[in-house]
Amino acid sequence: MRVLTARYSGFCPGVVQAERKIFRAREKLTGEQISVLGYLIHNQTYIDHLAEKSIRTIQTPGEAPPGSVLVLRTHGLDRKVEEELQGRYEMLDLTCPKVKKVQLIIRDYSRRGFFVLITGKRNHPEVQGLLSYAEKAEVLETRGDVERFASALMGSPIGKILILSQTTGEAELFEFAGLRVKEAAEGLGIPVEIHDSICSITSLREREAAKLQKEVDVTFVIGDRMSSNATKLFNILAAGAKDTYFVSSREELEGLGLDFSSWKTAQVVSSSSTPSFVEREVVSFLEAL
Repeated sequence: MRVLTARYSGFCPGVVQAERKIFRAREKLTGEQISVLGYLIHNQTYIDHLAEKSIRTIQTPGEAPPGSVLVLRTHGLDRKVEEELQGRYEMLDLTCPKVKKVQLIIRDYSRRGFFVLITGKRNHPEVQGLLSYAEKAEVLETRGDVERFASALMGSPIGKILILSQTTGEAELFEFAGLRVKEAAEGLGIPVEIHDSICSITSLREREAAKLQKEVDVTFVIGDRMSSNATKLFNILAAGAKDTYFVSSREELEGLGLDFSSWKTAQVVSSSSTPSFVEREVVSFLEAL
């Protein structure tokens, strides 16, 4: 089978940088314990890969021995929790630079009295971290949330609003929130500022994969189902063609029991949190058919 890989497939620059730094630390700090607070990225295969390199993943700070190296994952961390940990551990901050930039924007606008609106998933670790930088904020997960917020503006004490998105959030929801809230706010004399914080790499990957999908018979999206950007990528591509499959590994692909005989060309595209070795295994399997 002929296999085409979408442009921008795989680790985004923030994850590439995090991987480089954590393995450099592992080489330098031989004998010292390195613990990542939460999943470095949302991919279980990669978490297992880190464990093989003696890099533990923990869910609470108390699981790391005092004085050990504590790694902040790419999604960032609640600001107050981070401050509490500073004196207890040697910290390695691997927060994605784009996420860090959004955190600081929220902090600065909040200090200037802005109410912060974030489009995205309320329980996603990145969003939880972003909220900790705001004095007053709300998360909008759906168009219904946007409508409810816009309708409730009349008579609210909100003086000015900043709208931005989770970096891996849905562009459609963010754009709708910007238009609807600004329309409602301007009618009440409330100024609104909009900051497009969606990661350009995820948007470019989605666009390139959608274009390539027109040239192939079947598309395989590789990622972990706990990954927000992997799920979004699959949903976009599945809406464009019925022969679109979400797999986490070569083993899962084989386990689907698909009839490959009617397909001559396939697209493979990986999320920002899918390791290259997983993608290579899937590509090799398909090329051998």
